[in-house]
Amino acid sequence: MVKRIPKNHVLVEVDCLRHKKIAFENGYKIIIDPGFAKEQHAQTNGIVRNIPEDIYFNKRDIESLEFKMPITVKPGDKVFFHYLQINTAVNQNKTIYKDGKYYIFIKLDSLFFGIRNDKYIMFNGWMLLKPIKLAVDKEKKYLDTLPKNRQEHDPLMGEIAFVGNPVDEYFYGSETDAGVDVKKGDTVIFLPESDIPVEYPMHQSLKQKYFRVQRKELLSIYIN
Repeated sequence: MVKRIPKNHVLVEVDCLRHKKIAFENGYKIIIDPGFAKEQHAQTNGIVRNIPEDIYFNKRDIESLEFKMPITVKPGDKVFFHYLQINTAVNQNKTIYKDGKYYIFIKLDSLFFGIRNDKYIMFNGWMLLKPIKLAVDKEKKYLDTLPKNRQEHDPLMGEIAFVGNPVDEYFYGSETDAGVDVKKGDTVIFLPESDIPVEYPMHQSLKQKYFRVQRKELLSIYIN
């Protein structure tokens, strides 16, 4: 379909440009107004149909990717991405409608993870965390060990369900993943601005609610 992919973009097939109906297990469907709470009704997953040959990363160029990482996504992957990507593609005329199917070009650095042969593949240094809540006394005892400026942010806790490779380099500032050694099963503390679900409940396709977090957003690892 498309032989040449724009720099740092992937071509993704999506079911629609915005959810307009909610289907229930009993077969009933309701029509919703997608203009309300757009972030909750925009589609956030699709199937990759084509990828670029290489990435472009240059900290002096705003057209650069935000994260320096090798390309790990493959055609056929079901990928999950930021909710603004479809709206951005529409506004920038980066959509294709052919043979009854919708396709969009989205940036590589907007991908969180993919599913390939029923296995989760993490992109761009992202992790998926299962939200958890510790007993108040344990949480307070732990937070007391953090610097005062960190305590004021009311950090959240989660268990790492899936973890990808660390980011080689970030576009902004001097942030790095170097030395942040985490693994699946670790309970970690992260800032509330990362408290963003991969999917909203009305259009949940995954069996588990996950937050997506990068290593640079972690405050610490909780040790029992």
